[in-house]
Amino acid sequence: MNIKEIDSKILFKEFEVQVPYKEVDNSINAKIAEIIPTVSLPGFRKGKAPLNIVKKKYENNVLSEVIEKLVEDKTKKLLEEKKLKPFRQPKVEIKKYEKNEPIEISIKIDLDPSIKIFPFSELELKKRSIELDQKTLKENYKNFISSQKHYHKVSDVRPAKLSDKIIVNISTEDMSVPDFLKSQKNLPIITDSDYQVLPNISTKLISMKVKVGDKVNLKFDLREVLKEKNKKEVEFLIEILSLEYSHEFVITKEFLEKNNLKDEKELNDNLKNNLIKQYEDQLKQIERKELMDILDVKNKFDVPAGMLNEEIDSIWHRLEHAKKEGKLDEDDKNVSDDVLKRRYEKIALRRVKLAILMQHIANEEKILVTEKELTDGMLNYATQYPGQEKQIFDYFKKNPSSVETIRGPIFEQKIVDHILSKVKLKNVTIDVKKFKKLQEETFINNKETG
Repeated sequence: MNIKEIDSKILFKEFEVQVPYKEVDNSINAKIAEIIPTVSLPGFRKGKAPLNIVKKKYENNVLSEVIEKLVEDKTKKLLEEKKLKPFRQPKVEIKKYEKNEPIEISIKIDLDPSIKIFPFSELELKKRSIELDQKTLKENYKNFISSQKHYHKVSDVRPAKLSDKIIVNISTEDMSVPDFLKSQKNLPIITDSDYQVLPNISTKLISMKVKVGDKVNLKFDLREVLKEKNKKEVEFLIEILSLEYSHEFVITKEFLEKNNLKDEKELNDNLKNNLIKQYEDQLKQIERKELMDILDVKNKFDVPAGMLNEEIDSIWHRLEHAKKEGKLDEDDKNVSDDVLKRRYEKIALRRVKLAILMQHIANEEKILVTEKELTDGMLNYATQYPGQEKQIFDYFKKNPSSVETIRGPIFEQKIVDHILSKVKLKNVTIDVKKFKKLQEETFINNKETG
């Protein structure tokens, strides 16, 4: 076996290994010899056919198994000879295989980084809780009442007005419009909703005082939908099918009883607790982000160049696809490719470093996902799809690798919880205004850290 080192970077080695064909041929002969006792060929008693005849018939059948075993053995021998400790399974590729010629094998190895974890007890984080003011609570209550609003069909002939639901058919002949917008039937338009399927469609229809049975042609600027830089007006035919007026929701005794509520105060308490839970969940995401930031800063070690390059290539591939589809983030659109590469190389480095660090912490602290935790995780996932629970569990059984989508987040959260149980936590109470500012600083204006 001839070994040639062809690349060496930080925690990365690449070798070219040449194996004489004679060695491959000997391995094939040995494998053929194993199967001869089971082979029946015309003109020979079972198990008595000569090796060269059996080989001629069955060589291709055993070749892949022989090559796989040979590559495995040579990789193991290389690691032993070079005294290398791989961080993960080496990437092996057969570069050349021709009969009677040496086999050429490429072996890429990411090496195990040396990591000394910064003491958790010396880390400091803020443990925030939310304080809700009366304005926020009233707004939340108002939103709940609004969400319970229902509609009744308008029986008389009258123009559409704000707060109505207008049922329409829409269509356009413009071929540049996506299929989902080109033609839609029985489309509900909530006139007082922030979401509008076409820009300002509610305002346009109300200003025209449309009635049931009307058909109108309206133009809409679809530059955002079509990702155009300049104004792009598209004409649609709008057919008014029906109008429905909104009926304000009123809390009644029947409603309270149906929802197992004693009185309106209990409803208010539940709404408040649910809102607090929503804020707490988002504060946990901020806390986790801050923990990752401090772990990144406090733990210094090199990462394998092979893993880093893979992550950079993966991110860049997604960016190029997003660019082609016109779906780049706004803050990525107006910068050069060089700036974009530097930005995402930094993000890639952070991701790889933290992934290695989290796995190292899990190994050191013996953190594992139990079967019960995994089953509970799958159950929680399945309950998001009522009526399909059995199909989802069957899918997990037939596709064991898909279970990692459940195990991964549980595993990561256990590591985070373990670290948080050991760091210094300072309890801080913040109001909604400070929360919004914190959220913006953490996630919206902090893209460089991924």
